[in-house]
Amino acid sequence: MKNILIGGLLLSSTAVFAQSCPVDVTNEIHINNGEVSVYQSGQPKVMIDEDNNVFINGKQLDLNAMQRQALEAYSNGVKEYLPKMADIASDGASIATDVLDEVSSSFDSKESFANVEALIDEYGQKAQDKFYKNDEFVMPADMFADVDESWKTEFDEAMKHVSVESMSSLFAALSEEMKDGEINFTELQTKFSDLKQRIEERVKARSGEVAVKADDLCNSIKGLAQEEQELHKAIPELKDYQMFEI
Repeated sequence: MKNILIGGLLLSSTAVFAQSCPVDVTNEIHINNGEVSVYQSGQPKVMIDEDNNVFINGKQLDLNAMQRQALEAYSNGVKEYLPKMADIASDGASIATDVLDEVSSSFDSKESFANVEALIDEYGQKAQDKFYKNDEFVMPADMFADVDESWKTEFDEAMKHVSVESMSSLFAALSEEMKDGEINFTELQTKFSDLKQRIEERVKARSGEVAVKADDLCNSIKGLAQEEQELHKAIPELKDYQMFEI
């Protein structure tokens, strides 16, 4: 049971997306109230406001109609697609919640799983916090490399806590049923077998959905990277403040 829960989370983690999407984030990107900003050394260098005016180091560029149109299309894509990274990051918690609901309902003991539910909620919030600072979306520079290094360590540690609490909760629920004489060993084996199959089916379906979502998002971000190259041809002043690199 423990391995099924962990597997569901791992299959939808941001690390999976990072390893399969060959795009580098070259500078930190902020999205807030319709504005897109590019940061270097902790300072905003480029800002595209909600009216698609662009400022470099606080100085507004004078754009013609063609440049403004290209900038608008690109800025809209950045605002649409990048925040979806946070959804991918938290999908693991969503799958784990589905699995937990399946287990707790099978033992009719939601109270026994309250602690593990709290841990899963905490993990989901931390996944969101990776991208949101004071309600502002932030895509860190070199994010995917950081996922492989520090994020994986944090993820593995969180999964250890979830696993221990999951088994503790499962035994607590099982003990209650056995104490009350509600189940014998043969029935228990059948119950676990049926539950295992339902969970595997649930995780497979949800993980497949997440994989499709991650693939679509990766293609969209690769499209943004290619679009950015064309934007730099139209507005050469932006070349030193690149967001993406394939």
